[in-house]
Amino acid sequence: MQPMLFLEQTILGLMMGGIYASVGVGLTMIFGVMRLSNFAHGEFYMLGAFLIYTLVNALGGDPYVLAPISAVAVGLIGIALNKLIFLSLYKELRGAKGAAAFFFQDLRFIMLTIGLSILLVDLALVLWGPIPISIPSVFTAHIIKLPGGLSFSLARIIAFVVAMVSLIVLYTFLMTTKTGKAIRATSQNPSAAALVGINTYKIYDITMFISTALAALAGGILGPIYNIYPTMGLDVVAKAFVVVITGGMGNVVGSMLAGFLIGLAEGWGGLIFGTEYRQVVAFVIMILVLWFRPQGILGGRKS
Repeated sequence: MQPMLFLEQTILGLMMGGIYASVGVGLTMIFGVMRLSNFAHGEFYMLGAFLIYTLVNALGGDPYVLAPISAVAVGLIGIALNKLIFLSLYKELRGAKGAAAFFFQDLRFIMLTIGLSILLVDLALVLWGPIPISIPSVFTAHIIKLPGGLSFSLARIIAFVVAMVSLIVLYTFLMTTKTGKAIRATSQNPSAAALVGINTYKIYDITMFISTALAALAGGILGPIYNIYPTMGLDVVAKAFVVVITGGMGNVVGSMLAGFLIGLAEGWGGLIFGTEYRQVVAFVIMILVLWFRPQGILGGRKS
């Protein structure tokens, strides 16, 4: 194996791992705080990409400049959907089972998120059509050349930097701010959090905003690199669940590490077994983690 090729795949794997971590962290926050499995998470990733496409056509400018606008817009859509679809069911279940109930075990939540996924895909088909679309960016054609013959697209480097900055900001927010600590308290014990005056329904809204905005941001920054299409979220949500399970359900730091682990494993797996098998490697890792360490790679420690 050529050392430079191995180094190139390692760097590309870390870059892709940053995107996986962004999407997986959003999904694990919903699982840890709201206690539901959001099977529509990939469709928020898809919405972020298509909103960027629409904004570029309507306003002009580069997609990487407009990506935060798309992320905030999709985050607000997430809050609206939470209030319209999930809130009444939360209140009903809380009255029947208490705040600490695990809502992901309720079939109605599962069917709601699956139905929402189908609705958003159909909506995208109506609005933007089934044909894959590319989003133009001035950074896509720029190639950064490094010593040793390594070269990477500037767009891919920007996508990685944006993903890393968003993860650092999220971690700082969760660890240092009053709202972040309230989110962590609700994740650890929602009944106790409610008893000390934390409005858990407001925390659910904030969690939904962060989760959907992170997914949309990932879709927006990858839009100029890959073609976008209405069913693109289905592949992503499967990979996001692999990251969440590998990192430990509800563990934010675990999902960040798992994202990079999966990205690296795919890069190395493609190099060793061939690119057609690289997707399989992620699922093999998930199965091995479930087998030997079902609580996740961090041993079930909440963060």
